[in-house]
Amino acid sequence: MDTLTTFERRVLDACLAGEDPKLSLLRVQADAATVATRTHTGVGAYIDFSVPASAPQLEHGTIVIGDVNLEISGVPEGVATLLYVYEGRLQFLEFATYVGEWPEDPQLVSLCYFQEAPIGTGTDAFSLVPVNERHPETLARALKGREAQGAA
Repeated sequence: MDTLTTFERRVLDACLAGEDPKLSLLRVQADAATVATRTHTGVGAYIDFSVPASAPQLEHGTIVIGDVNLEISGVPEGVATLLYVYEGRLQFLEFATYVGEWPEDPQLVSLCYFQEAPIGTGTDAFSLVPVNERHPETLARALKGREAQGAA
C-alpha cells in the first residue's frame, strides 16, 4: 500500500473542503486511508483507496463530488476530477483529460471550483462555470447522493 502524492493529496483536500458533517467524516477516512492501487489510463488515472474498517462511515449510498476544477501543465483543455464514495466509504479519485494525454507526473497550475449554472428554464440541465470559491448549492447537490438526485 502506498501514500498519496502531494498532488493527489491537494486535490483530495479540495474535494473534501467545507463545513458539512459528511465532509468532516470523509476527511477522517482520508486521513486513515492508503492508496490500494494507482491506475494510469493514458488519458487519466484512478487512485483507489483502502479505508480501515475502524474508520467511521457515512450512511450507505453513492456520492460523487465533481466540482473541483484543475489546470494541469501540458493538458490543454483541463481535467475532469471526480471523488467517489460508495456504501459510506471513500472509494477512488478519478482524473480524466478532456483532450490529450495524462502526464506521468502531473503538475498543478491552478485549482478552483465549478458552480452549476442552469441551462434554460424548466429543465434539470446545467453547465459548469469556474469560480474561485466553492459554491454551497453545487456541493450540497453532490452530497445528497446519487440516489436522491434520481441517478443510478
